[in-house]
Amino acid sequence: PGRRRAAPEPAEGLGARLAALRSTLLSSPRGRLAVAAVVVTLGLVAALGGWWFGVGRYTDAPQLVSLSKADAQARADRAGLLVEYAEPRFDEKAPKDSVLEQNPASAAEILKGGTITLTLSLGPERFPVPDVIGKEFELAEADLVNVKLVVAKGTPRYDDSLPAGVVVDSSPKVGTEVKPGAKVTLILSRGRAPVTVPNLVGKSLTDARTTLAQLNLVLKETYKESDKPRDEILGQSPADGAGVEKGTEVKLDVSKGPPLLAMPRVIDLPCQQAKQALEGQGFPVTMAINPNAVVRIQIPGENSQVAPGTPVTLTCF
Repeated sequence: PGRRRAAPEPAEGLGARLAALRSTLLSSPRGRLAVAAVVVTLGLVAALGGWWFGVGRYTDAPQLVSLSKADAQARADRAGLLVEYAEPRFDEKAPKDSVLEQNPASAAEILKGGTITLTLSLGPERFPVPDVIGKEFELAEADLVNVKLVVAKGTPRYDDSLPAGVVVDSSPKVGTEVKPGAKVTLILSRGRAPVTVPNLVGKSLTDARTTLAQLNLVLKETYKESDKPRDEILGQSPADGAGVEKGTEVKLDVSKGPPLLAMPRVIDLPCQQAKQALEGQGFPVTMAINPNAVVRIQIPGENSQVAPGTPVTLTCF
């Protein structure tokens, strides 16, 4: 307070003073060097700034396509880049979790410390054939088309449990892993076949042959070891009650009969003793002439190969 502020110097005076200062600097070698140093410094600063904003703050994106997720992440880390992941997608050739695409592309410019976006593979697209057994064709077809499968009809066949027109089988089978666009052939039921297979187990082979011939079915017999009498039916396929077409082959397991035994010698033994010995081995015995005499003749003869339970006739005198 009480002091008068100096009036600002006119612009013409300031310009004159700057001109005088420049003249003084340029008039001496040291001054010229100082001016040159300032000019060079300002030029370097301008150049470095231009380089940084134009080129220096960028780097080249590394090659990450085809690498595994772990390897791609490691390579990006070494380059000082962050990684983000786009929505993965299925691919027929690329293994699961390998890199399909990158953005920016390999060798493209990216800010140092910037983010590179990777698209990973889900591997080949596969899914199981849906269970359409027991469904009518139209419904089964819709289920398969909904999962991008191609539907075809196969040759229908008879089925004892499913009515005509519904799916009894598929090729490939239900649950088989397939890719989109695969063809699935549906086999439809023709309903129950017209001929019912009879129960033949326990019957004789002769009776079985007659029965099957009357039904226009074909017999195939296989003999097996068994204690059952020879030519008795032990098993069959198809089972009794199954529906089949005329001309279908029916497989029968037939008994060979019990193993044969050697007939023991009882000639010259007392008839009662011989009878007791043979019956003890399961052979029923009939005696002729004098049951209290000695065995002179035996039928079947000694060492004959006979079935268990074969009747024996002894002639005693």
